[in-house]
Amino acid sequence: PFVIPECLRGQIEEFEARRDISSISNYRRLLDNNRTRESLYEYFSQILEQHGPMELNNKLLVEQYEHFPEEAQKIVEGEGGLKSFLLKSYNFLMVDNCICLRK
Repeated sequence: PFVIPECLRGQIEEFEARRDISSISNYRRLLDNNRTRESLYEYFSQILEQHGPMELNNKLLVEQYEHFPEEAQKIVEGEGGLKSFLLKSYNFLMVDNCICLRK
C-alpha cells in the first residue's frame, strides 16, 4: 500500500485543514447569499402586493434598490441585475414590461 512519507505528513495535514476551512467558508457564504436573496424576494413581493405590478424602472423600485446594502446590491448584480434576479424566483413574472407577482 501507498504510505505518505513522514516528512510530508505535516504539510498534508495543513493542506487538508485549509481545504476544510475553505469549504466551510464557501458553504457559509452560499448560505448567506441565499438568505439575502430570499429576503430581497420577500421585500419586493411586499412592495408589489401593496402597489401592484410595476415597470422595473419605476421610481419606487429604483429608490428601494439603491438603499439596499452594498453587499445585497452585489448579489443582485452578480445574478444579472434586478430583472434577472427577480425572474429567477418563481414568485415573479414579466407581463408587458412590468414585474408582477404570481398568484
